[in-house]
Amino acid sequence: MMKRIGKGLLAGAAAIGLTGMALAADVVLEVSATQPEYFAQDRAIWDLYEEENPGVKIELMSINEDTEAAFQARVAAGDPPDIRGLTFPTQDNYKTYVNLMELDFPWWDKANYDARTIFEQTHGVEGYAPAFNVQGGLFLNFIYHADELQKAGLDPKSIKTVDDLRAFLEELKAYVATRDDVEYVLDIGWHPRFWGRWMLEAWGVGLGASKEDFRDLWTGKIAFTDKENNPLVPALELVREFTEKGYLPDNWWNRAWEQEFESSFITEKSIFAMHGPWLWNKVLAQNPDAELGGIFFPPNENGVVWQDATTADRGSVLYAANVGKPDFEAAKKAFYWWTSPEIVKLRAEAIGFTPAMDLSAQGGVDLRNPQFQKLVGPAISAGEINFDSSLGGQAAAGPMQKSGTPFVIEDNAMASKIGAYASGEIDLDELLALMQERWDQSYAQ
Repeated sequence: MMKRIGKGLLAGAAAIGLTGMALAADVVLEVSATQPEYFAQDRAIWDLYEEENPGVKIELMSINEDTEAAFQARVAAGDPPDIRGLTFPTQDNYKTYVNLMELDFPWWDKANYDARTIFEQTHGVEGYAPAFNVQGGLFLNFIYHADELQKAGLDPKSIKTVDDLRAFLEELKAYVATRDDVEYVLDIGWHPRFWGRWMLEAWGVGLGASKEDFRDLWTGKIAFTDKENNPLVPALELVREFTEKGYLPDNWWNRAWEQEFESSFITEKSIFAMHGPWLWNKVLAQNPDAELGGIFFPPNENGVVWQDATTADRGSVLYAANVGKPDFEAAKKAFYWWTSPEIVKLRAEAIGFTPAMDLSAQGGVDLRNPQFQKLVGPAISAGEINFDSSLGGQAAAGPMQKSGTPFVIEDNAMASKIGAYASGEIDLDELLALMQERWDQSYAQ
């Protein structure tokens, strides 16, 4: 199916000079997949490039969370791949990547955000664009096995408020207690970026805050210790409540994200969980007949639901260490192809992301991924909620962060601290004081 879709667009790609670039000598380009979950989709799309460029072979690799450190050691040793499909440039590593503003990069004006300056906005580095991100900001949601909840007589679509969510989880807890094969009520594990940048902010917005409140927090206008105004507080208190009531797994902060949390939902040891887009695909990869559904955390009183902003994070890159090497021009052409509107359309439809790019000339996108089909698309069509995709707190404070310092929450060292609060070992004042101390270390001017 991918090749049928792709070949239909090749004529358009050829018209803009991005295909048919066969080289005189064989060239092998090493490229990392967008994410391991999407290796097959990426492979099918890169096959199109090989077909149109018979002198070029794309050697696709994947980088898992447990192999990231070894990969970074390889990069530091001066042996990076030619293209990385998804990465997170920072103040400390951005020079590892080619400054795309110094190339004849053709797609700046196709982005639906200011891709030239987004790294400056989020990291304070002027005149440098280390990555080009074509993925719109991600969505977080509760994901569930719909057939199992129907069997339990529970309808998550009836959840409109946080009190509704509380009542639903209490009923689900009672049902789980009757099942020997289901172990968890609201399944979750620890992932530093998920908790530190995404979930607590998403819950905070649903509990009444705005993204502006979070930007004020992270940029120092609101102190972390200001319990009355800190927009994190209601979300943290809800996490503690859900932990104390047994809705969240015991010691959830010690659960490995993929090996324990995701695995338990995939194998139906849990039937209700909090996640982003990837788990939908992982479940269906293991069980194509799985009946999945999803809901957002209830919107705030203004009908606003959190959405991540589009930043340089999750963008594609070329590596500075490869500039001047014999294959760099071939890598650059492949990179331009990979980020072109025609191919972004294929990528969006294959993986299921909302594109951060104007694809009107390509007829837009037909997103068939389960999260969009079951949840995001219907929510947009209904018009009952609004998604705030502006910069989040941590992203907005990026230019203030001192080089080499840790994030306030997005750090594995914080798992045990938030866990200690959630389990009642420390109180909220102690946790907020620790966060303020970390903010002072990393952001205070």
